[in-house]
Amino acid sequence: MIPLANFHRAVQTTLASKRLGTPVFVRYQYHAILKGAAIVARLAKTTAVARDWLGQPLERVLAQGSAARRHISLLLEFRGGVTAVVTWIGTTGRGDGVDLTLIGNHGVIYHDAGDSTLWDEAFTSDDAPPERDLVTLIERAIKSGRPEPLAPAPRQGGQR
Repeated sequence: MIPLANFHRAVQTTLASKRLGTPVFVRYQYHAILKGAAIVARLAKTTAVARDWLGQPLERVLAQGSAARRHISLLLEFRGGVTAVVTWIGTTGRGDGVDLTLIGNHGVIYHDAGDSTLWDEAFTSDDAPPERDLVTLIERAIKSGRPEPLAPAPRQGGQR
């Protein structure tokens, strides 16, 4: 079984080679039976991976779905108009459970979950906890069902 961290490194190595040009879109969908805080933690880690691949700061997140429905999709908007879609599906999937499409301005990477074996080991090479700011942003987006900026807008005097 291949560690998921190795898969992420392979994508990063391909991006560093510049064969794809500048990355402009990521679609990262995964199947995993998760519960509670582990769902948002995995979404935050996946968001961080997509952000690092795209090389742009995250500006806004729109979340659709819920843990109760076992399906959450995040639309991620980055500086410069670059976007990503990260989707968690709370069931077992085919193969490794990860589908990836990464589009650059000169090429594309595809990975189909049905074409490989299940991933083993940690999500990242150091399996560090998710970034707290990303967890908070994703939780806020899931709760509101609206696009949420990285930092909430300051309140106007006297308005709620």
